[in-house]
Amino acid sequence: MEGVNNQRKAYYVQWRDEHGQMQKIRRMPPPTLHDFQPGDEATVEKRLSEDFPVGEDITIEPASPRNPNVLKLKNSEGQTKFVPYFDLAGKVRRFREIDGERVQVGGADGREDGGSDAYIENSYLEWP
Repeated sequence: MEGVNNQRKAYYVQWRDEHGQMQKIRRMPPPTLHDFQPGDEATVEKRLSEDFPVGEDITIEPASPRNPNVLKLKNSEGQTKFVPYFDLAGKVRRFREIDGERVQVGGADGREDGGSDAYIENSYLEWP
């Protein structure tokens, strides 16, 4: 997956237990399982909600590095939605900043249409 940031930095979570003692645990984010990048654009082919109907153009925005497989989508009205990466079914247009200019560089997953079959391979990650 060319261009994917696979840097996984550990982080710590702190909480108080039932006895009032401070607890601390080290966590590591999961590996990134997709090739989508912030700034990519897509057309919705599967209805995500009332605010994201079929045929609408959306932009992928940066989300939490602690959850790299969850994408933040933004529609033309500025509304946002968080979805698992395999729910993004549609034609993806990849854009990058090259020499100060925004240039389209092709589809995700190395395919012209930018589609992703990852939802088939990773269906075990869905909640029952």
